[in-house]
Amino acid sequence: MKNLDQTVKSSKVFTLPLTAGVLILINAAGLAIVAKWFLGIMPVLPGSSGNDPMLFYTLCVVGLILGFLVLFASLMLRSKPANRKAWGTLIIVFSVPSVIMGGGFIVGFILGIVGGVKAIKWKT
Repeated sequence: MKNLDQTVKSSKVFTLPLTAGVLILINAAGLAIVAKWFLGIMPVLPGSSGNDPMLFYTLCVVGLILGFLVLFASLMLRSKPANRKAWGTLIIVFSVPSVIMGGGFIVGFILGIVGGVKAIKWKT
């Protein structure tokens, strides 16, 4: 019974940051689509003279990198749970700055934080 409980708990710890990474990637891809084809519907960014597509593209690249890093850390959490504290810390570290580009519709940001904390506190 203990083995089954351990498997269920590890899948919950793994699923939250995995979902966060996917949401961050989808949010970044959506921002890229808007920056490429629908720039006119975006509100003007504060402090800018208009919507500069390069700023949106930069945010997209940052979002894609952060999403892939959260996804990678969650996959490594699943494959190497002995280093769960390091992977949980990386999940949190890469989820926090994702909020600058939308944070995976904010839900991805929250799931990344919660999943990272659960990974750090997870007892094997």
